[in-house]
Amino acid sequence: MLNARFFLLIAIALVYLLAVPGTSLFRAAVSGDALTLRVSFGTPMLWLTTAVIVLIIFGVWKRFAWAWWLGVAAAGFQLVRMGMWVSQHYSLSRLPGEGTLLVLGLLVSFLVLMLLPGTRMACRR
Repeated sequence: MLNARFFLLIAIALVYLLAVPGTSLFRAAVSGDALTLRVSFGTPMLWLTTAVIVLIIFGVWKRFAWAWWLGVAAAGFQLVRMGMWVSQHYSLSRLPGEGTLLVLGLLVSFLVLMLLPGTRMACRR
């Protein structure tokens, strides 16, 4: 059961990795504009987010304790950040798009799986 939980955690993190930086590649491919690709990959926040996601995936795979803490902190930070943005730009009468809801769902499911007691106990290295 624990191995399946870690597999699911890593799969969710990989989908999040494809969803967040991958959308910049998709946007550039659809528009066919090289400037879009340079602007998207020129932002430090995209590089920082990608690096943190890769660190979390590697650390959780190796079951390091620092990866558990980093994953919980990063997912919590992103949830608060996205929650504030969604609450400012949308309401119950006008909900955000599917992509935003997908990313929010990925973050919530990742955080729930990380906060399960077995996951925390397994990340002790």
